[in-house]
Amino acid sequence: MTSIEFRILGRLEVHTGGGTIALGSAKQRALLAALLLHPGRTVPIRRLLQTLWGDEPPLSAVANLRTYANRLRSVLPGERISGRASGYEILLRQGELDLHVFTERAGAGRAALARGDHAAAVRHLGEALSACRGAVLEDLADNEALAGSIAPVEELRLSVAEDHLDARLRLGEHREVVAPLREFVAEHPLRERLWAHLMTALYRSGDPAGALAVYTDCRRVLADRLGLEPSPDLAELHRAMLDRDPRLTTVSAALASTAPVSAPEPATPRELPVRCRSFAGRAGDTAKLTALLTEADRAGPNVAVVHGPCGIGKTALVLEVAHRAGGRFPGGQLYVDLSANGPDSRLPARLLRHLGLPAADIPREEDEAAAVLRSHLAHRAVLLVLDGATGSAALRSLLPATGSCAVLITSRSPLMLDGADQVALGRLSDEDGIDLLAGLTGRSKVDGEPGAAAEIVRYCHGIPAALRIAGTIVANRPNRPLSWLAHRLAPEESRLDELRFGGESLRALYSSASLPVTAGEDPLATAAFRLLGRPGFEVCSTGRAATVLDTCPLKAEAALDRLVDLGLAEWGEQDTYRLPPLMRLFSAELGATVPAQRSALSR
Repeated sequence: MTSIEFRILGRLEVHTGGGTIALGSAKQRALLAALLLHPGRTVPIRRLLQTLWGDEPPLSAVANLRTYANRLRSVLPGERISGRASGYEILLRQGELDLHVFTERAGAGRAALARGDHAAAVRHLGEALSACRGAVLEDLADNEALAGSIAPVEELRLSVAEDHLDARLRLGEHREVVAPLREFVAEHPLRERLWAHLMTALYRSGDPAGALAVYTDCRRVLADRLGLEPSPDLAELHRAMLDRDPRLTTVSAALASTAPVSAPEPATPRELPVRCRSFAGRAGDTAKLTALLTEADRAGPNVAVVHGPCGIGKTALVLEVAHRAGGRFPGGQLYVDLSANGPDSRLPARLLRHLGLPAADIPREEDEAAAVLRSHLAHRAVLLVLDGATGSAALRSLLPATGSCAVLITSRSPLMLDGADQVALGRLSDEDGIDLLAGLTGRSKVDGEPGAAAEIVRYCHGIPAALRIAGTIVANRPNRPLSWLAHRLAPEESRLDELRFGGESLRALYSSASLPVTAGEDPLATAAFRLLGRPGFEVCSTGRAATVLDTCPLKAEAALDRLVDLGLAEWGEQDTYRLPPLMRLFSAELGATVPAQRSALSR
């Protein structure tokens, strides 16, 4: 059997015992690359046409694609490329693709790094990187259709290189890694972990001045290219160097480790998205949630549900707390956006895969997968963040009865989960709103126009989503004063038009949140939502709503309560309901109520 090696970690190449195979034209090479990026899977014809010709394939594109596939078949030994009705697939054996060898060695190296066997980590990670001849498919980097598939592989390559340098630092190879780190930083100046490694290497090599100069360079690059300050972790490293923290000179005791290499272990999941840079206020809520996560006297996991209306900043708060407390959960941090994926039957299996369980060991039945998940969570200190939950039933089966894991959930309404702490969020205070605005526009700008800043906060009514959009608008128009935006936000009729930037808008957020009622699935709730947006109904009692909607008080109350449960309306005093001011503007845009209610409204 002819041996063959497919290489994508660098230029696309195919090697056999007889030498390098000529792959033909650029389109044939792009076709092979698309198949190798999805080994063992059928790549749809539509995607392949996009890869080869972009958005304007010729009329003969399908026939030409077939020709390219046949030409590749003729130069590759064996029956490698198979055609399906829906597309093409490449068949590979174990060890024939350099990416597979890379991921296997990288997995072993990361497992060794996690358990503190740094010598083994350097060996395995070095073996993985030896398979890389450059950037992934670097000769096809200008193919936009391949970019989405290349990006995660390239990110893996870079992160493994960072892990390798980390392991070498832990072995005391400080001087040896300075030169490759400088080269690496020059090629990838936005990767803060590389800057941290270079600072550490210089500091431990006896060059603290050089290490501090590197931080200054990093700060300038991030500010110039992204308009950002260094991350809290990098800033903390800088402060530790200024303080001559003795812990910075500690070298891992694993230098002399002779421990045998055990079987590869899954890397610890670190799935939390980046925290919100403009997070402000919520000091009491942050402290409460942090304390809840770390309570040690509970019989089971610590569970907290953060609930509140649309745009109130639930996700920002939960991610802030999760990042602060993440170090107390060595088993890892898992994150799922339920608003995007939904709490369907695949959730237990997905979480098990992210915890490192092989696919073959994950049961197909939902209840069995959930049971296995509970067993894993019961024995690992894991932080699980479930963002955008809409119900309780699908979540109950995920939670173990015992163990030291913790769960943070966001929802627009409280959830029925036994033992869970419910944390309700309200609008930001004026002071906290000013701080949020200052975090985006700069403190000097806010201090220079305190009156205009206060007006913007007032027009945004303490809603963090609105304040972030407003702050981003000003930050990206440096020549415009705060008073300019305050003037534009003043008229209520155009306020929602102004609160949009970069493809995001408050109107779009409210439209998505109100879809369960605006879609007409619940006509009475739809009518109630429109009613609260009309002049004279800013505060409405149940009895008055029942009269106008021509229904009984119990049904009117149920419709209004549903609006509260969806995070659209609020309870007022003495059995009244109201929409938050910006939501009321959105409701008013939906137009008049149905004709049958119009005469009642006029009366």
